[in-house]
Amino acid sequence: MTLTDDRRTRATSRPARTEAPALESIPAAPVPSPARARLVAEAARDDVFRIVEQLPDGFRVVGYVQVAGPVFVTLLGPVYNTSVEIAQCLDLDLAVARLECATA
Repeated sequence: MTLTDDRRTRATSRPARTEAPALESIPAAPVPSPARARLVAEAARDDVFRIVEQLPDGFRVVGYVQVAGPVFVTLLGPVYNTSVEIAQCLDLDLAVARLECATA
């Protein structure tokens, strides 16, 4: 049996969809872009990267990325042994991006 063989219909109580408004009718509001510091990965050990946020007066440790075989494990927290796992990724850039999303 394929999906097209099923002749049942589903009754809906929703009204029919209307056309989306044209882009010209939506007012453009300026969106302020937050001035975010960039996160930088630096090698702490052979299998651990320390992720730091560059600040005007120095840096701040945001988290760590641990290499476990083909997987990069993202850890959130300034101290390695008390940091919390928040993601597992297949490349370092994505692991750092996950950490940046978690600190936003």
